[in-house]
Amino acid sequence: MSFSILLITPIFIGFLSYYLWIWSYWMRKGVKGPRGFPFTGMLNQLQNYRFPGVLRYQEWTKNYGTIYGITEGIQRTLVVSDPEFVNEVFVKQFDNFYGRKLHPMQGDPNKNKRIHLVAAQGHRWKRLRTLSSPTFSNKNLKKIMGTVQDTVVEVMRLLEKASAGGKDVNVLDYYQEFTLDIIGKISMGQTESLMFKNPMLPRVKAIFGEGPKVSIYVASIFPVFGTILRAFFQRFPTHQPAFNIMDTIEKAVLARINQREADEKAGIEASEEPQDFIDLFLDAQADVDFFDKEAKDEFAKTQITKVDKHLTFDEIIGQLFVFLLAGYDTTALSLSYSSYLLATNPEIQKKLQEEVDRECPDPEITFDQLSKLKYMEMVVKEALRFYPLASIVHNRKCMKATTVCGVEIEEGVNVQVDTWTMHNDPKIWGDDVAEFKPERWESGDESFFQKGGYLPFGMGPRICIGMRLALMEEKMLLAHILRKYTFETSASTDIPLKLVGRATTAPRSVILKLTPRH
Repeated sequence: MSFSILLITPIFIGFLSYYLWIWSYWMRKGVKGPRGFPFTGMLNQLQNYRFPGVLRYQEWTKNYGTIYGITEGIQRTLVVSDPEFVNEVFVKQFDNFYGRKLHPMQGDPNKNKRIHLVAAQGHRWKRLRTLSSPTFSNKNLKKIMGTVQDTVVEVMRLLEKASAGGKDVNVLDYYQEFTLDIIGKISMGQTESLMFKNPMLPRVKAIFGEGPKVSIYVASIFPVFGTILRAFFQRFPTHQPAFNIMDTIEKAVLARINQREADEKAGIEASEEPQDFIDLFLDAQADVDFFDKEAKDEFAKTQITKVDKHLTFDEIIGQLFVFLLAGYDTTALSLSYSSYLLATNPEIQKKLQEEVDRECPDPEITFDQLSKLKYMEMVVKEALRFYPLASIVHNRKCMKATTVCGVEIEEGVNVQVDTWTMHNDPKIWGDDVAEFKPERWESGDESFFQKGGYLPFGMGPRICIGMRLALMEEKMLLAHILRKYTFETSASTDIPLKLVGRATTAPRSVILKLTPRH
């Protein structure tokens, strides 16, 4: 008995000392910030669905200033809202901050076979980025215009039915169905519209929803359990929405591979034009070879001995997975916020309708016509300033100790941007910062904002790869709606909106009236 106690006691003391060392890290550095409790730090507050973590950052910034430190389980995070600091980390010192803050459930970014662009780092990220970028070129976006147009027609039919007789409509529900339907058609091999009957929707909603996130909480405190849970969910994907979705994507990719092989055996010539993202990824090749034996730093070194210019089967699944989630949620939220802001600013909505009437007179809206909707671009940009919906991913991991704006940052420390504070900072935007003012973008000179003060899609080399697709979808649907309807608030509209969320910041609902135009 005494031997067991002698054995266990130093292990327990060492275990406790490690977590106390993590928890006290910023205190020892003399960096102010909220402390929370040993083991958890501020994790419990940042995982509160009903009070999004990004809004917590705003509260803490008011109390502790533009740079402060927190702990999240075993993660040490510096929260910043200084544009110069952000620009230094995201752009100027990218080679020192090429990683992202990762969760143990995501696996080792260098070993996880299904790692995606959001989590990948170093050589592998450069390779995946180069192979995936052509997917979102203007040439390929034009090819899926027909798919987007067909889905717009269907959602317009559903909105007409839902709003008949002046009934209120929760436009958020329709936008989520719209974006999932498009991403299903271009990423999942879906051949027909599944709006309001899509079996994928509950699983996707579960990832962003209010349900218990015990696995995330446990893995953030005890990474070893994250590894165990990941292995379990990979073996039994039906028990976790994200792994369940990956399993569905795997079946879709396998079906396409088998179809292509069967067509080849039957002598059926493959189409010169890819059907969707699955085909684009199966055909993906890069003209750049990143293999550099002479590399002296970890960013340039390769973690693999063989360089393959094609995406692997598992990498295709990883990319389709992240495009599904990002393409579904963020675009639907951006549409919702834009609609709400137009409803609460009728003079801006009227000006936008006049532009749409002028530039899009035909029933079908073309790619070139969308590019002429300059005021709509301003509206969307300003809406994303008001509501930077996915700002929790605006972070970087320090991969090599460095100094930024006089602050020493050790390897392994995360830098998290408090985007909401920056997007509402009068020192950046002026005294009218609280005003929804699309005209602030009128000059077309965005260099001031791009120096670190405006991050709707991130910034630097890791800026969102799907930005142009998201804007195309949003402009297309808004143009069709605004030609036929005017957004108006009703007694059921939350003013201001009630915000919730973890991975993204969403309105609980966006209930509006769609009043037919005369």
